[in-house]
Amino acid sequence: MELPAEIRNMIYTYTLSDASGINLVGAFKHKRRTVERVSAAAQDGISTSYSCYTYSKINDDVRAAYAEPTALVPALLAVNKQIHQESRDMLYANDFIFADSFALYSFMLNLGPSGAKSLKSVRIMNWGYGRALKAYNHSCFAVLAWATNIKKLVLDKLPGYSRNPNGAAEQLYRDAFPWLEAIGVAKGKVDAGLDVLELGDEALADNYYSTTQSRVVTDADRVDKFHERLGVLLGAQRKRVMAKPIKKRKIVKGVVDEL
Repeated sequence: MELPAEIRNMIYTYTLSDASGINLVGAFKHKRRTVERVSAAAQDGISTSYSCYTYSKINDDVRAAYAEPTALVPALLAVNKQIHQESRDMLYANDFIFADSFALYSFMLNLGPSGAKSLKSVRIMNWGYGRALKAYNHSCFAVLAWATNIKKLVLDKLPGYSRNPNGAAEQLYRDAFPWLEAIGVAKGKVDAGLDVLELGDEALADNYYSTTQSRVVTDADRVDKFHERLGVLLGAQRKRVMAKPIKKRKIVKGVVDEL
């Protein structure tokens, strides 16, 4: 604490920052859902070998195949209140990169509402498929609703099979509306979530399930149509919420009277 603030900031940078981001994979420890931090190379390797019917797994083979991530010292935040206040934003300024929706759900569940508000940049690389894992696609956004100060949310892919812009927007809305609406309320703008939402290069790329309609537009057009449809869905919900209540009627001795 006797060091100048500039030197303390240098220490925080060395101990709490990773230029490659905080790469997290879902894991189980002591019967609890949690996450494990891996290197960026390991994250890419796991994502490449990702099976659509299992969540991205971390095991001893993966740990042995890749170097460990850059060492960080988050325990520094527990030294005292002043250091916690000075260094907290440095830690949460990192890009938080999640292998899939299961990893994001597990992380947010343990982080809680207070920590969630400090998140600035989130990236989701994959989604859950199948009856059990598909539920995490919605659940992760339900707990992400606490994170209303996010500046950037990057989706490498979109949930579901559709690459038609309208269909993809509707699927994302079904999964992500808790966060989209929470950030809209926090920012006082119904479509505020669109300002921080970014799509990866392959998010709307053609695949086996793509429709003919999705193939006749450029990538830029697809993104515009995607954002337009998502904005319409958010606006429609706001209109429903803000609509005037319908007058109730009751029948008294066969006569309809307005309340």
